[in-house]
Amino acid sequence: MKHYLPLFAVFSLFAGCQQKMADQPAHRPYEESSMFPNNQSVRPLESGVIHRNQKLSDDAFLTWLTPAGKSIPADAEWLKSVDPTGKTAPPPGAPTSNDNFVKEFPFELHEEDFRRGQVLYNANCALCHGGAGHANGKIPERGFLRPPSYHTDVNAVAKDWSTLSINKETAKAEPSYTGNPQGTSRGFYRYGKEQPLKTVNVGYIFQVITWGYGGMASHDTQIPDAADRWRVVGYVRALQMSQAASTADLTDELKKRLDQPKTAKTGEKH
Repeated sequence: MKHYLPLFAVFSLFAGCQQKMADQPAHRPYEESSMFPNNQSVRPLESGVIHRNQKLSDDAFLTWLTPAGKSIPADAEWLKSVDPTGKTAPPPGAPTSNDNFVKEFPFELHEEDFRRGQVLYNANCALCHGGAGHANGKIPERGFLRPPSYHTDVNAVAKDWSTLSINKETAKAEPSYTGNPQGTSRGFYRYGKEQPLKTVNVGYIFQVITWGYGGMASHDTQIPDAADRWRVVGYVRALQMSQAASTADLTDELKKRLDQPKTAKTGEKH
């Protein structure tokens, strides 16, 4: 019996440790406690405390709104159309004017930034907006809401549309036009402004990516780094320029490549 007593004591010690590890005295989140006032188990953060990697609201990466955009005066004409009392003011960030949004990128974009923006655009945006921004991605191709095109019609004829509806006379699906021209912002159009997306300030594009709009959800989770969202904005600008560029804008090297004959079949000689 003497030999078993030390072993029993050792096993009892292990059992005690296991119990303490499984049932620690630390409080669980939101657990009630008598340690602090109001039966709180933790103390609230002091006003102004931020975590180490958090960006402040006035950081260059997050200030896509100008002072005018942060405090928007009521647009009398728009208010009259939606609220006869004139008491409803547009919220901060509302696209009542292009001047509500910053014109410049918060950092200089280089080739690697545009390439990064291209990768993120193709992964997160092209499914709806299309590879070149013509709103012909696979998602609207299958009947879901169609986003606006990034490009205006050179003939100023095409209209913006979001859904298809069945024509009762022809029994065919036809576009249901939104009322504004192709390539213009639906957000600005809601406030009575006809604003082409190719000339909208970059801050607005950043806002739509961050907040979402209409059928487009917020993408700040898919693209959590604000710098990456700016890179996507830069690539969208590159797409808009590419679809409206003329041969006169190309370098001599690109002109030569454009003039080279294309091979129709593999192995065909010229």
